Amino acid sequence: MRRSWTLFFVLLWALAPAAAVPPVITQAPDAFAAVRKVAVDGLQSSTAPGMSVALVMNDTVAWTEGFGVADVENDVAVRPDAVFRIASISKPFAATAVMQLVERGRVSIDDAIQKYVPAFPLKGEQTITIRHLLTHTSGIRHYKGDEFNQKELFESVDEALRIFKDDPLLFTPGTKYSYSTYGYNLLAGVVEKASGVSYEAYLQEHIWKPAAMTSTFLEHPQDIVKHRVRQYLRGSGELFRNAPYADLSVKWAGGGIISTAADLARFHIALDKGTLLKPDTLERMYTPATLADGTKSTYGLGWMISTVNGRRWIAHSGGATGGTTYLLRSPEQKLAVVILTNVQDAEGLRQLALAMAGASTSASSQ
Repeated sequence: MRRSWTLFFVLLWALAPAAAVPPVITQAPDAFAAVRKVAVDGLQSSTAPGMSVALVMNDTVAWTEGFGVADVENDVAVRPDAVFRIASISKPFAATAVMQLVERGRVSIDDAIQKYVPAFPLKGEQTITIRHLLTHTSGIRHYKGDEFNQKELFESVDEALRIFKDDPLLFTPGTKYSYSTYGYNLLAGVVEKASGVSYEAYLQEHIWKPAAMTSTFLEHPQDIVKHRVRQYLRGSGELFRNAPYADLSVKWAGGGIISTAADLARFHIALDKGTLLKPDTLERMYTPATLADGTKSTYGLGWMISTVNGRRWIAHSGGATGGTTYLLRSPEQKLAVVILTNVQDAEGLRQLALAMAGASTSASSQ
């Protein structure tokens, strides 16, 4: 019975508008009826309690809305301005920060990481460069065991390194692609050394502020954050269970940011309009990495690159303790879709984002 009532409330919230907070809308809501239906259907198929979405058209936040439940225990609806863990969508922010410093001549992406983070030990004769870190070709391992749900607070980048810094590399840098959040964590040290300020202060001043992102932060569990959702797991005996506590200070650059769907839409717009980086820098970031044997990966400098039906998509997914996210971008079409959920391992978000993008394109052509 308990499972049935929880499911009832989730479906009830999914089919009703979120709390009465003015969304960012530049066209009549009816223009997005088809996209909204795709989103509602996607919430149910993803098995998430709640979801927030945003749609960018012509480099404008055209529509944003919340669906489902932000707090299952208290039946609190997801607002359009709900704050979620964005998980690995944090990585493009780290890459943007590094490439800004490259543009200013303070960093070269072919520098060895020890130039900026001397606390990370040399690995014999194998040199790990910033390019290797940005493209996930460093050979540094990803999580193991229960490290994903790390509970310890780390006061600095150097402190967080001790979890993995003495482990051997998985392969010679540049020879393979292997996704590594730990590798990305080193980039926070690069930003701090090259800029002379904390990673958080750099993001605030050079990315979030110029992009007009007013609800984006590094996650500090002790902070009061308005409209922050709760995180969930799917349970066996119940529909949802509270996600375990996790401290994200171990992975600020790799997955430690919280934000809203509208703020991530503004990030896309700021990139598209050249507010944050030059066009040629962005194209470097959107170019798949070339491995030592000449083969191409599907990851550039901080972004996943793919082609679907002849259209290039720039994207990033995210999986956090109690959350799953997706940011889909088409710079050529000035189009983006943001999907944030508050359940771990939500299903089908990439397909949902593509379906929403398709529905928005169809609506705009009518």
